[in-house]
Amino acid sequence: MTRVDRRMTFLSSAIYFAEYIGRYNLAAAMSEMTDAFTAGNAKAMLGLALTLMAISYGVGQIVMGFVGDRVPPRFVVFAGLLGAGACNLAVGLSTNLVVICVAWFINGVCKSMIWPSLIRQMTCDMSETGFHRGILWVSVASNLGIVLVYLAVVPVSILIFSWRLAFWFAGAVEIAAGVAWVLSVRTIPSVGLLKRALRDGAKEPDGTDDGKSEKSFKLFPVLFAASIPLLYLVVICHGLLRDGLTSWMPTLLRDTYHLDSVAAIMSSAILPIFSTVCVIFAGMLFLKLKNEMTASAIFWAITLASLGGLTFAIGRSAILTIVLLAFAMSGIQGVNHILTTRVPHRFAYAGMVSTIAGLLNSATYIGAAISGYGIALFSDAHGWHATVIAWLSVAVLGTVALVFCFAKWKRFTSEHQ
Repeated sequence: MTRVDRRMTFLSSAIYFAEYIGRYNLAAAMSEMTDAFTAGNAKAMLGLALTLMAISYGVGQIVMGFVGDRVPPRFVVFAGLLGAGACNLAVGLSTNLVVICVAWFINGVCKSMIWPSLIRQMTCDMSETGFHRGILWVSVASNLGIVLVYLAVVPVSILIFSWRLAFWFAGAVEIAAGVAWVLSVRTIPSVGLLKRALRDGAKEPDGTDDGKSEKSFKLFPVLFAASIPLLYLVVICHGLLRDGLTSWMPTLLRDTYHLDSVAAIMSSAILPIFSTVCVIFAGMLFLKLKNEMTASAIFWAITLASLGGLTFAIGRSAILTIVLLAFAMSGIQGVNHILTTRVPHRFAYAGMVSTIAGLLNSATYIGAAISGYGIALFSDAHGWHATVIAWLSVAVLGTVALVFCFAKWKRFTSEHQ
């Protein structure tokens, strides 16, 4: 990696680390917040807040993906971090569940500004090798952010003050990260794959170019050539499972094994710890296979096996339940790393990195929107064993849909090496 690659990797990792601290704190604090609010519908309302954020984030990803290919990404990321920080501060100050739902909805809009523009900035500034190594550490940083939330930020906040402190801390971190980003990234030269692709003739998505070529790419032919519509379904399934497992594990453990809130939250820290190891393995596996679909299939198999075992373990052993949930989450995070970070880079030739990143990440949060409120209602009505069976069914659907992407993706990647 070059000096520029290392600088951009560190900066991007720090940004995504901060962004995740202000994203998963509500999920981690949910059981404690449910007890703090006396309203009988507190659990459902907080589940609704997760759903609203997932909807706004998912829809926002589509919009901000297009914006990120047209507006300087450093300003888009900066605005997103400042807005997200303000929303976290608002939740920490609020005593009204409706206000929390509104703030978390706006938080999703702000956070949707970050990922598409961040990955575009990395593609502009980093070498090919630097990007593939750097994006691995960005994914690791996001998992470390979740670990910090579940293992330190929320439990410590509850122990020394209340759950509110977790939101004040997250807000301050995100605002500081936004200021650091906008001041630092302007000093990094753009020499990466996307910049070279545009210089060599690919038009910007708004139709502009450097005057050297009339080469341009239409969005929908590119999407269908790469089987992105079917891949969209795969990512929806993975998003439902990823956010479902992350958001609801503390509540599942508390309801099933009667753990107290702090113990349940800290037990959930095993998910991102396992996931961090799996993301590193996913990056190494991709660099060896050079095929996103094959690598994703391997991680779907891990998820299927783990959820299959969980259908028998839940209610019998807390330790085995935690371990199987951790392995299931590891498989899902492997799928997430491959499909949402590696796939968009393939579209640098067409100047559509931010657009594809936004589209695929929007699918993740359509799944998350279903899991947020849907799991609250489903688990209340049918119990956690039935919920695990539903998760397994979603994993089967995602795996089958992925298999049907193989042929088109092979042709697409062979044409655009």
